[in-house]
Order: sequence, then C-alpha cells, then structure tokens
Amino acid sequence: MRAALTAGSDVDRAARMVAELHEISPEFVRVWELGEVAQRYEESKTILHSHLGRIDVDAQVLCTQDRTQTLVVLAARPGTDSQGKLELLSVIGHQQLTP
Repeated sequence: MRAALTAGSDVDRAARMVAELHEISPEFVRVWELGEVAQRYEESKTILHSHLGRIDVDAQVLCTQDRTQTLVVLAARPGTDSQGKLELLSVIGHQQLTP
C-alpha cells in the first residue's frame, strides 16, 4: 500500500483506501504505524549446471521501497531432486566432477 502511495498509477485511490482503513480498522492503524515496507516478487527459475544438469528453484526478489537495493533468494523445493543437487554443490564447491 505504501508503494502504491508513492509510485502507483492511482495515488489518489490508494490514499482514500488508507484513510478508510484508518477509520475502520485498529489493526490496520497498528500495522501502518510500524512503517514496514517490503515488495516481494516470486517466480520459478531453472539453472543448468554443467555436471548436474537442470536445477529448478523458486526465486524471491525483495526490494527496498526506493528500489535501490535488491535481494534475490533462490531455493529448491524440499524433497526434490533439485534440492539434492544444491546440497551436493554446497559440499563439493568448486571441485571438478569426473564420470
């Protein structure tokens, strides 16, 4: 909501919604006053490793409010082959794999 107030295409509408929520929701007021802001985007990505092949990961992109800093978190889903491959990579590091 804070992002919509600063960079949204309909700032007036967002401001009206915030004002209305302030009137009807004490919980909204409490959370709003914390001032915490986060934008999060999620999608899937595929990494092609030269020895291990395809590694499917979920990507979460976290941005600061002004978008000057971005953190991309890649994680494989628990119990998948991709998780096993990432665990293997964490152990072998830069070592060369031989057949």
